[in-house]
Amino acid sequence: MYKIIHQGVDTLDVALAGTLPKQVIDELMVARQLAETMHNDDHGVSVCLGPNKRKFFVKGQGKKGGYYFVIVDDPTGAIFSVKKNAQRPDWNFFVSARAAGLLSRSYEGMKRHIAESLTDIGAVITDVSVNRIDYAIDIATPEFVLEMENFIAPRKSKVGCYFTNGFDMDDLGNPVGKHDSEVVGSVMRGGRFESVTVGKMPGRQVTLYDKLQAAKDLKTDYWFPAWKIDPRSPGTQVWRVELRAGKKGLERYIRPPQKRNYETVDAVLPEMLCDAVRQIRYAYGGRNLGNVTRSEVHPLWLAAQEAVSDLPHDDVPALPPEYVLELMRKQRHAMAESQAFGNLNNMLVLEGYTEAEIQSSYARLAADRALKYQDGLGKDLHRKKLDKTLDRLSIFVPTD
Repeated sequence: MYKIIHQGVDTLDVALAGTLPKQVIDELMVARQLAETMHNDDHGVSVCLGPNKRKFFVKGQGKKGGYYFVIVDDPTGAIFSVKKNAQRPDWNFFVSARAAGLLSRSYEGMKRHIAESLTDIGAVITDVSVNRIDYAIDIATPEFVLEMENFIAPRKSKVGCYFTNGFDMDDLGNPVGKHDSEVVGSVMRGGRFESVTVGKMPGRQVTLYDKLQAAKDLKTDYWFPAWKIDPRSPGTQVWRVELRAGKKGLERYIRPPQKRNYETVDAVLPEMLCDAVRQIRYAYGGRNLGNVTRSEVHPLWLAAQEAVSDLPHDDVPALPPEYVLELMRKQRHAMAESQAFGNLNNMLVLEGYTEAEIQSSYARLAADRALKYQDGLGKDLHRKKLDKTLDRLSIFVPTD
């Protein structure tokens, strides 16, 4: 049985025309200059911006395209790239929504979040243009083996795996790899395909990949409660059909005088998704048949076609943002605990303690080393380090 366990917009990149007050740009400039001095710190400098003092982290680098500032809010939010331009309402903003944000806030909720965030820091927005939108369909499957040759696509479409970083930022807003798409071959592990992509951005791409394995690899544990599955259950498989449209892909459906604003994109999205899974199909032995038009469409692909034939109208988040942040807090706590005591073990062994001595006096040795560390720093420096850590991790710690 092939069962749809989640569907919805999974990536949203938008350009926005508008300006920031000069005072806010000056504050961003000071924060970026400070962030540039903080080597090996991926999180940036925290600053509260605008009339509503909204908290962001400012990076020490910009983004390709003339965006001098990169600022991020929390892991259920978005990455905001901003130009150093307060003089005219140009296309001064580029926003990339995070997958965790779209999952926990919903597509409509994320659009509101972007607008509210910019309003809170004093931005005046005059226009919006969607640069990319991805729609994901997650399907729980019985045992399934991905075969690259089973894809049937228009003759001009390229079948392979195109590694594309259209917004060249990771979830912390830091650069990753190249901007341009390039062929890197199909993704395989242990002799099995994990991902096959048809098409190339900024046009249209259709990707089928092992989302369960991706969630494990990327440690995005919030997907498991969203799917309502136990990742440790034998035989559990989740495959994702992801339908991506860049600027050129959207422009096939949106022609002047229409613009790529939210309203127009939302209006053409159903047709665009239906065309994608109709024109590109996954079949039984598709390319091995003499007449591909008669190939039998695979049940997994039939499930994807059914999912987009009548898109859900209730834009309800799969999980609340607070729940996702709590899962992230627990994950980071477990990682910090493992690293802390692992490093303590390393330190004690390097100091010459035997296994028996460590086992019998572990608590005392840990307390002694903690006091020694604090005394070596001095209370003032220790307080500064704690303040910095609290500032960076406060989003994960709820306040009464």
